[in-house]
Amino acid sequence: MIIIKLDKTQCKGPKCAKCAYVCPNNVFTIKSDSIFISSPNYCKFCQECLKICPNTAINIKTVPSSICGF
Repeated sequence: MIIIKLDKTQCKGPKCAKCAYVCPNNVFTIKSDSIFISSPNYCKFCQECLKICPNTAINIKTVPSSICGF
């Protein structure tokens, strides 16, 4: 299982939005003055958003399914 989080204190929102544009799986959505994770289950851990984010606002980790109970 993949857990993805967006640190709103570090994220520059739509002014940057590089993560939303680079994500091949449409995990992020731009809405008026913010970016949010709209489809976390679509994340395939390609890490493109991590590579492009200039503010290290994104945190992605993998967790074994047995820990999550799935």
